[in-house]
Amino acid sequence: MSFKNKQELDIALKIACVKKDFRLKKVINSCSVYCVKCEHLECKWWLRAVKVENSDRFYIKKYEKMHTCGSEHLTSHNPHATAKVIGAYFKDRYPEGKGPSTKDLKNSIRIELGCKVSYWKVWMGSEIAKSLVRGTHEHGYGVIDAYSHMLRTSNPGSKTALKIDENDRFKYFFVAYGAWILGFIQMRKVIAVDGTFLRSKYGGVLLSAVAQDAENHIFPVAFCVVDSECDASYRYFFEQLRSFVLDTPELCIISDRHQSIRKMVSIVFPLAHYGCCMKHLGENIRNNFHNASVVYHFYKAAKAYNIDVFSDHFNRIRDLVPQAATHLERVGFHRWSRAFFPGNRYNIMTTNIAESVNSMFLDEREYPITALFDAINRRFAEKFHERRMKFINAPTIFVPSIEKDIAKNINLGNKLLVHQTANYKYIVTGQDEVATVDLLDKSCTCKVFNIDKIPCPHAMAALRCQYGDDYGRRIYEYSSSYYNVEVYLIAYVEEIKPVPSEETWEVPIEILERKISSPFVEPGKVGRRSSKRHKGIGESFSTKKNKCSLCKRIGHKRTTCSERNVA
Repeated sequence: MSFKNKQELDIALKIACVKKDFRLKKVINSCSVYCVKCEHLECKWWLRAVKVENSDRFYIKKYEKMHTCGSEHLTSHNPHATAKVIGAYFKDRYPEGKGPSTKDLKNSIRIELGCKVSYWKVWMGSEIAKSLVRGTHEHGYGVIDAYSHMLRTSNPGSKTALKIDENDRFKYFFVAYGAWILGFIQMRKVIAVDGTFLRSKYGGVLLSAVAQDAENHIFPVAFCVVDSECDASYRYFFEQLRSFVLDTPELCIISDRHQSIRKMVSIVFPLAHYGCCMKHLGENIRNNFHNASVVYHFYKAAKAYNIDVFSDHFNRIRDLVPQAATHLERVGFHRWSRAFFPGNRYNIMTTNIAESVNSMFLDEREYPITALFDAINRRFAEKFHERRMKFINAPTIFVPSIEKDIAKNINLGNKLLVHQTANYKYIVTGQDEVATVDLLDKSCTCKVFNIDKIPCPHAMAALRCQYGDDYGRRIYEYSSSYYNVEVYLIAYVEEIKPVPSEETWEVPIEILERKISSPFVEPGKVGRRSSKRHKGIGESFSTKKNKCSLCKRIGHKRTTCSERNVA
């Protein structure tokens, strides 16, 4: 047998020792000769391997395979069952860095290798197996500049940016694929921004900017790994985003009320409109004021299209809990209400699409940085292909979800009465409401037509009156082109190509010579990886308080109650 190098031969021998339950001792361990024998002095088992000339390969030259020793020298623990050996043996169980838990791996070791090892050693073995598959964190930071070059080479038109500090330590890394940049042109200009903490020993935060396509699917815009969520990191993120996202009044950026996001949006995107996530604000109200009716009316007020409906629900909030109304006024109606928002958020009232991205890469957050971006590449490459194939032969003009909304509005519009007041202007009555529709301005006093950019039931009735039998075709002319199947396909037409494996990289010499170190980690912060989510702005996690069953006071139990002896 021959082996790629001496390390591979050494691991193979130790795995054999663990399986057959014997111990070996090295006799010669030089750069060209590797000779081992059985640990028992009188045993004749031995093996000699030599190096192939002008190569790193080793081949076995002599081998005496029969053991002549007994079992009196064996112990319950095999010294060759190290974490390194366990990792090498089980690395195939971790495709793409995911595999069995530590408990399951410990059982597999007992069944397959027949040896007993500690839980800590099994955990270390699983970490080594993962690092053999996806690389180490230190190596990932070391080759990040070359990785960035190869990403741009394999995906022309992509945007990457790398920043290091004065000590050549990693600081920020920004990625936007060319397919994302071209596809975002066809998207509604509403971006949800969020950050999720990484679970590696070096920490950090993964910032994401995502849009929502016409089918309400996640469309990635950019990702960036930074040290923390602060003014400097968000400024860097938005400045890189600014290179291909135009700063126009049409642009809306939504987040979870993080102060740094709001501040940097006003600096980097002064013409854009900033809004906060309705869901985050609603959950804060639920946790802080504990009133389900207030939460119900808050969501109704936030989703309301016109100011009259908004005022009805907000006045109910003021009557129920005045402090909640004051808090919402302090946040600002223009931040969370669709009726008062100065731009157009369409139906995107939350950052759920950004939160969904965080959950998509829940396990990958502990990966090395290059493996993390490879996982992002694979996931969205699959999604792009899947969505492209789904609509390649679509029979409708608009995407199915919008066609469903149009059919619903047509059905409701058929029950309304229409009176024409001027050319292309109508008054529509029915269902205890009166609305004015202007077809030239593509507007209605109910504001649904203005915001969603598809004809509301009132507009449907007006179109039927204006165009007669031809109004079915005219509906699409009065709707936004964002919902068109052809536009949808153009957004996903570009293919996301994977970054080649490291062995095939062709990188300029100046990039190879550039040494980038891992981020600095304070010694006190090293420890168990955090898995619980961090609190958002204005968010409080409810904590259960004990209530004494004797004195009925809160803060202690009956076993520690001062009135227990009296009772």
